Order: sequence, then structure tokens, then C-alpha cells
Amino acid sequence: MKHLFHVTGMLCLMLFQQTQAQQYDLNQLLDLAMKNDFSVQAARLDEAKTNAKIDEVRAGLLPSLNVSGDYKRYFKIPGQVVPASAFGGPEGQFSTLAFGLPYNLSTTAQVTQALYNPSVKYALKAANLNRELTSLSTTRTKEDVAYNVTDAYYNLVTVAQQMAFLDSNLISLDRLYKVSALLYQNKLGQRVDVDRILINKTSTETQQATLRDTYNQLVNLLKYYTGIPQNDTVRILVGVRNVTLPDYADWDKTRRTDVALLQKQKDLNELQDKNIRSGLIPTVNAYGVANMAFYAQGGENSTFQDVPGYWAGLQLNWNVFDGLARKAKRSQNQIDREKLDVQLRQVREAIQMEENNARNKFGVEQKNIHAKKEQVALAERVYKQIQLQFKEGTVSLTDVIQAENSLLDAQSNYLTSLVQILKAELEWKKATGQLVQK
Repeated sequence: MKHLFHVTGMLCLMLFQQTQAQQYDLNQLLDLAMKNDFSVQAARLDEAKTNAKIDEVRAGLLPSLNVSGDYKRYFKIPGQVVPASAFGGPEGQFSTLAFGLPYNLSTTAQVTQALYNPSVKYALKAANLNRELTSLSTTRTKEDVAYNVTDAYYNLVTVAQQMAFLDSNLISLDRLYKVSALLYQNKLGQRVDVDRILINKTSTETQQATLRDTYNQLVNLLKYYTGIPQNDTVRILVGVRNVTLPDYADWDKTRRTDVALLQKQKDLNELQDKNIRSGLIPTVNAYGVANMAFYAQGGENSTFQDVPGYWAGLQLNWNVFDGLARKAKRSQNQIDREKLDVQLRQVREAIQMEENNARNKFGVEQKNIHAKKEQVALAERVYKQIQLQFKEGTVSLTDVIQAENSLLDAQSNYLTSLVQILKAELEWKKATGQLVQK
């Protein structure tokens, strides 16, 4: 079968090869897709964004500096009402006094450093977990791309094999058409025989043209996945190695990216619960302030005064009661944790089902494909023998058409089995987390 795939690949290359076309096999296509596919590029950008978010969270551990300024020009200085007795006046009376100067300018610089804030610590741990989640998401994207590329390549293999069959059938039909036409010219055959062979020949040529279009579409799809410009001419080396599946014990189900993603989400959920509980703990910040105020007045009694001020302090924030908001958040978080447990069980059951189905399907088709390959070879021998007998006039055209139909059925059955065994291998790789190297 390996030799047959090789021959098929060579036939397709002869059909589609152009001068100096770059050639690719499946492994090269996968390597290009891991670098150039648009969804993979977007996933890498998500990773870079996550790293930038980690730097943002880490900034909460560093001191912050704020500088502010304020300028006022009083057209009428606001006053305050004070007891007149404070300045030697009668009791029970009040005076309005205006303090200050018309021009006021102040600048303040404040440095704040978090001394104790558990939320920042948990936020940093959560950011690191998000980085791991993003990395796993990138891996899952690569797996999807690898699945799509391999699926398209296997479809290409099937189309190439079918084209090779039709090429061989066309050669036989062409010979048969010439023989029947010659027999008809020599009045040894019937016109209807020539027409029936011509109809089959035309139908086969139409199928071949349709397959060429399908082949080109699949090549263009592989170009899209791998980032190859659509205008570039490429040669796809069609070939399939012998496939064997490992035993059940040969792989670890934690290799599945979706399992690892759910596990990380559970870790993140636990961290979020700790962060919610830390809201009961007070936070402490240290700060230092430098303030400079300037006061001025114009006119004959003009003056300019600067008044500096410096101080430092500790700030305690303690949310003693938040209206039971923390309790509600923890309840939501608990529901999310239970949901993740359900999803994890669901994924594990799905993995087991996918593995069993792929293994069973592969086992059946592995047995069938050898038998169907032999059926194709047998049908080809019978078809050639019937053609010889038709030339000798010992069988009718009906026998030839029946032999041709048997050959087509055998080829179709073989192609169906080929598709199934390739798909089974692909589904096995997906089920066991072996679509990409980790």
C-alpha cells in the first residue's frame, strides 16, 4: 500500500507540477502552519498581552508618585463669620473676616507605598496562572490548526488516489473505445456499443475534471493554513506512512490540552476564593507628602510669600462590613468550582469515548483496507481479461460494462476504507493529545 501511495503521489505531481514549484510534505506543512496560521499568530499576541498585564499587576508592589498643582485668583477673597468677642468686640455679635491673598498657587507631591496588601499578592499569582492559561490556549489553537491541516492533507491523499484510478480507467476506456470503433467500422460491432463506451469515457473525464478542481481547492486551503501566498505554485508530496496505534497504557490523559485548561481554571478559582477572603484583612500604606504654597498680592502693598510643608504617615484601610458582598462572591465562586468539576468529568468521559471509537474504527478499517486493496487488484485483472475477450468477440459489451462497474465499486470501497483509516488515526491523535509536540 505504501508503494501505491508513492505511485499516486508521482501521478499527481505529473498532473500539477510546474517549473521551480516549492514542494512540501505533511510535516513541512504542519511546521509552516504552526508559524504562519492567522489564529496561531493571534494566540501568540494574546500571550504577549498577558505578559504585559503581569507587569501591570506587578506595578502594585512598587511605590507610586503623584504630583498635583492648584492655582487660584480671588477677585473677592471669601470670608468667615467669627464671634466679635474673639477680637475684643462685644459679646453676642459676629464679624465677617476675609483671610488670605488674591493670588494662590500650591503644588503637592505624594509618594505612596503599599506595606501590606494581600490582594496584590493574589493578583500577581492569578496573573501568572493566566499566563499559563494563555499558553495552553495557544497550544489548543495549534492543535486545531494541526487537525485542520492534517484533515485537508488526508482529503488530498484520497482525491489523488481517486484521480490515479480514473487515469488508469480512462486509458482502458480509450483503448476500448478505439477497439469498438474499429469493430463497428469493419461491421463486426454495433454503433450502440461505441456510444455506450463513449458515454462512460465522457463521464469519467467529467469526474476527473471535477477532482482536479477539488484537488486545487484543497491545495489552496493548505496554502491558507500555512501562510503560503495563494499565487505561489506548490507541489504537495502525497504519501502516507503505515499507521499503528499504541496500547492504552502508552499515553497519559492529562496530555489533553482541554483537561490541562480546566485544571488551571480550577487553580485560578481557588486563588480567587483566597483573594475574596483576604478582603477581611486590613491594608496598610505608607505615604509621604511635600507641599509648597505660594501667596501673593499686587498693588502698592504687594507681597509674595511661600509656605512649605512636609509630612509622612501610615494609612490603614479596613472594610469591616461590606453588606455581605464577600459572602455572595464566595457563593458564586463555589458554583463556578462545581461547574468546573462537572466539565472536567464530561471532558474525561468524552476523551474515553473518542479514544475507544478511534481505536475500534482503526482496527476494523485496518483489516478491511488490505482486503479491499486485493479486491481492486482482482477487479483490475478481471476487467483487463474481459477487455481482451471483447476484442476477440467472445463476450458482449454488457460483460465489459459489468466488469467496469465492479472495478469502480472496488475502487470506491477501497477509497472509503482509506478515508476511514486516515480519519481514525487523526481522531486517535486528537483523543490522546498528540496532534502537536508538547
